Amino acid sequence: MTFSVQHAEIHFNQNHIPVSDQFDDVYFSNENGLAETDYVFLQGNQLWERWISHNEANFIIAETGFGTGLNFFAVTQLFREFRQQHENHPLKRLNFISFEKYPLKITALSQAHLAYPQFEDLSVHLQRYWPSLILGCHRIHFGETTLDLWFGDVSENLPQLGDYMNERIDAWFLDGFAPSKNPEMWNDDLYNLMFRFTKPNGSFATFTAASAVRKGLESAGFNVTKRKGFGKKRECLSGLKIESKSTELSTPWYLAQPAKMEKQDVAIIGGGVASLCTTISLVKRGAKVTIYCEDDALALNASGNKQGAFYPQLSDDNGLTVDFYLHAFSYGRQLLDWAIAQNIAFEHEFCGVALCAYNEKSAVKLTKISQLGLPNEIFQMLNAEQLSKKVGLPLNCEGGWIEQGAWLAPRQFVQNAFSFLEKQGAIIKTSQKITALSQQENGWELENTQGQKYCHEVVILANGYKITDFVQTEKLPLYPIRGQVSQIPTSENLLKLKSVLCYDGYLTPADQLKTSHCIGASHVRDNVDRHFSEQEQQENQQKLDRKSGSAGMP
Repeated sequence: MTFSVQHAEIHFNQNHIPVSDQFDDVYFSNENGLAETDYVFLQGNQLWERWISHNEANFIIAETGFGTGLNFFAVTQLFREFRQQHENHPLKRLNFISFEKYPLKITALSQAHLAYPQFEDLSVHLQRYWPSLILGCHRIHFGETTLDLWFGDVSENLPQLGDYMNERIDAWFLDGFAPSKNPEMWNDDLYNLMFRFTKPNGSFATFTAASAVRKGLESAGFNVTKRKGFGKKRECLSGLKIESKSTELSTPWYLAQPAKMEKQDVAIIGGGVASLCTTISLVKRGAKVTIYCEDDALALNASGNKQGAFYPQLSDDNGLTVDFYLHAFSYGRQLLDWAIAQNIAFEHEFCGVALCAYNEKSAVKLTKISQLGLPNEIFQMLNAEQLSKKVGLPLNCEGGWIEQGAWLAPRQFVQNAFSFLEKQGAIIKTSQKITALSQQENGWELENTQGQKYCHEVVILANGYKITDFVQTEKLPLYPIRGQVSQIPTSENLLKLKSVLCYDGYLTPADQLKTSHCIGASHVRDNVDRHFSEQEQQENQQKLDRKSGSAGMP
């Protein structure tokens, strides 16, 4: 299993332009990189003119070769200027998909950005969320613009867009290193996938005019035009997808289609973290959202703990699980930072998470995880002395350390974030147990226990194990798990705990009032009881005493 990518090896030439050591080629023109971007890609795709006539809410651009992000900065700034001048235009959002085989180190990225101070705000934001060197897609939000930054070889990543992206991309920036320097990228597979994913009348632009590239794009189906090149270059290419090719592909029933977002009426059943995250995403995109929570307040079930650990759930034998959690962890940190920036109050601490090798099985698992080659900020193995220093308490076992891990107060986070979203237009209905769903001509009808009925275009189920309560979902192979988290008073010794401590359970540092900790959790399958269990309280304490491997606790 491979999850990491290699960073770019570069140097800066006498003109302070970054040069790739892997490809022996400059990242952008020695003459004027920004002017080249404007001429070749922005004008080459006629973006401003096309935006004016665009009648959809989104415009999608795909790029081969993210490099320093100069193209992304330029088009984002241009789009913001467009939105300022056309506030009432139907086009609201820009989606930018970019592929980069060798990402720059953050230090090199920062140095390259010094040449363009006009993009300082974008540069600072990109550098703050510059991903770890993890293979795959990393989504970063820039207000009205969303960047999907794919790390790894474009030949492996581009096909992963799948049938969902068939004929959805409006424009391409074909901007890898020169074909003579990087022949592996410029090939028929790339051109054919480009054509498949491009909308009818969608476009591409590229700095090169190499005959092999022109012939490849024409063979794929593009109508290719030569333009005058930038600066000293004689020619460059641009083109259109005039006609679609017939295809046998069809969208499978289980591939959900995107919500129309703008003013779409969406109901979400559930009042916890899943419901909150979905609501945030929809509200940002202009949807009308109504929450139906069966309890008399939000976040009273699995999302109702006083303290919860925040870290990726890594596996030693399931690559798909590792891949999912690595990207979810990175994206989740962005969400927390967004909430903090909105002054949404919730207790939290970015303190790191320690995974104790408390027995032979856990030690073997952590050793295997350490061999996945993950970046140190994601996971590293430490000996007992090193781990003890991180944790703040003496441990007699080695373990894994997740530097970017944290704890937060889930109930506070959910309730206060929903209060913020109410001010943005979200509607929250508590004490509303929805018992039946029925599909109507224009959406769905929801019925509660009192027989009241509500109609919405779209229904999203985010109600945990109760997702199987409906006729439409009753056959899903899911089962409930009861997990009781215990809150314990602090002590002089436990106040020394500086990080989340995971063993066959977990222990959080003291809350912000320095009065209590959370330990947990029990794990009882097929049990939906929500009452306090003295037995599980004792078992949580016994697990901590028996398996943490710590001396002198509590």
